[in-house]
Amino acid sequence: MRTVIVGAGSAGLMCAWKLSEDPGHEVVLVDAGTDPGPEVPGELRTEILLPPHYYWPYADEATGAFLPRGKVFGGSSAVNAAAAVRGHPWCYDAWGSDLWSYEACLPAFRAIEADRQFGHDDHHGADGPIAITRYEQSAFDLAFQDTYRRHGHDPVPDHNAPGALGFGPFPTNHVDGVRMSTLVAVLPRIRARAHVRLLPDSEVLRVLVSGGAACGVVLRDARGEHLVEADQVILSAGTFGTPEILFQSGIGPADALRAAWIPVVTDAPQLGTNLSDHVLFQMNVEVTDASELPMPGGRGTLLTYELPGENHPQAQMFAYHAPFFDPTAAPDTAAVAAALVTPESRGRLTLGRGRAKVRLGHLSDPLDRVRAADIVTRAADLVDDLAAQGRVKLPDSPWWRGEDLSEACRAQALTYHHPVGTCRMSRDGDGVVDEYLRVRGVEGLSVADASVMPTVPRAHTNLAAMMIGYRAATFAAR
Repeated sequence: MRTVIVGAGSAGLMCAWKLSEDPGHEVVLVDAGTDPGPEVPGELRTEILLPPHYYWPYADEATGAFLPRGKVFGGSSAVNAAAAVRGHPWCYDAWGSDLWSYEACLPAFRAIEADRQFGHDDHHGADGPIAITRYEQSAFDLAFQDTYRRHGHDPVPDHNAPGALGFGPFPTNHVDGVRMSTLVAVLPRIRARAHVRLLPDSEVLRVLVSGGAACGVVLRDARGEHLVEADQVILSAGTFGTPEILFQSGIGPADALRAAWIPVVTDAPQLGTNLSDHVLFQMNVEVTDASELPMPGGRGTLLTYELPGENHPQAQMFAYHAPFFDPTAAPDTAAVAAALVTPESRGRLTLGRGRAKVRLGHLSDPLDRVRAADIVTRAADLVDDLAAQGRVKLPDSPWWRGEDLSEACRAQALTYHHPVGTCRMSRDGDGVVDEYLRVRGVEGLSVADASVMPTVPRAHTNLAAMMIGYRAATFAAR
């Protein structure tokens, strides 16, 4: 059996690791990005602002905002802030499948992690490849915790405990100074396996389908275009990349395929729709004591709480040292971030020849605008509390104190870099893939990445993508 996995990111490398546990199963792992080799460069181990060649050139068509997706072995896990939050049981139960309930996903979550504080708890793992820890908090973050407490929130030691809400240290896979990406933590475990073949710098152009079944991929590398044959193909190219490959393979909305002069293999009208992303708002303030700065992104204090409404609408808040993401920020700047992590709004990919056009659609739903204004108002109250303590100084005319906060939120909305859903999974025939992640209408072709999520979890999506890759391998091995 030969399986070609397209995409060596969070899901793809985890899928390859699990699938290649069987020495009789040949795995070919293909990625358009580079394989840095056994000695991972320091910048890919520790830095958050990386050279352009490590990213795909996606941008939001509506705003022009850069949408960084990792173009390197390890994918976005090799370029992100390494926040390691899973989400709640109701995140996965809402996907509408017993096969993807929280209880069904939990064994995979446990298998991929080595939690340094809670690894021996029933809902955690201690022996997986992805190390997770929580840091002692800075003086600024401790002051922020006191402010959270005064505003009615409770402390939680473990944000990955089922149903945990409140404030506590960010779980992170940035451990001992190193980002524990799948590049660093998983690839070394499979690199020496003789039945695993790595094909870096190889962009997959399309899946080859014959007689209604996938039989390989056509890729382009330094030698030109050529075919890699396969018994089955798993696409793990991400929320933007996987729909592009499916479309170029003749799988997508039939009318759009015909308009692009691509022969229709199977009509998949949902492809590229249902794009969902967390929306983030940022309030920059001056820290009055430069010796007491917040921690870098993903390592300080995280607050989670529920908003009024049905189905557990939720927000996040945290502060971080602003130059961590923005080198133009003054060194004494703290960024107070607030996020709506249960968006109703949906965007889409417009697919055709070449790169997809991305529209995230942030705050296009009126309910999201109401909730965004509520979240920003609460965050502003916290910032005012810190200012009253003398810990921070507000800018002149802060955007979050304008008369029309709803419109201000629309203007200030940022991506939280957690896009999902463009190849939605469903039990019925309405999704691009079924519960086993098989592409409808094509045998031997599956998708394993964040694009299959029907809704975005109330958490950073990196661990969830790894979980999907791990589970996809168990399906593919059957």
